[in-house]
Amino acid sequence: MSYLISVQLDALRVLLDDLVTLGAELQEEADSTAAGRASPGAALPGPVGEAAGIVVAGWADILTALAARCLAVAATLDAALSAYRAADEGLGDQLSRAWVPGVAVPR
Repeated sequence: MSYLISVQLDALRVLLDDLVTLGAELQEEADSTAAGRASPGAALPGPVGEAAGIVVAGWADILTALAARCLAVAATLDAALSAYRAADEGLGDQLSRAWVPGVAVPR
């Protein structure tokens, strides 16, 4: 069984752009967080500082993974958008070649 799928290409482009922006922002945040990994250990010597450093490192890893996933989804959407636009253009070309010039008949 097949189902009709309707895609709004302009809305898909907005979503794609938002995901790319979000992925870039998350990666910047991950880089900034990773740069501060040593700070808790220096500010809080002992096990508390060590634990805080581990949390900071883990958070940087989570941000990096999330950024990568956002960018991967954006790449998939970009491929889908390109395929939909190509299919739409192909259909438009087929319809324009099938059009027979003549007098329009009102219905």
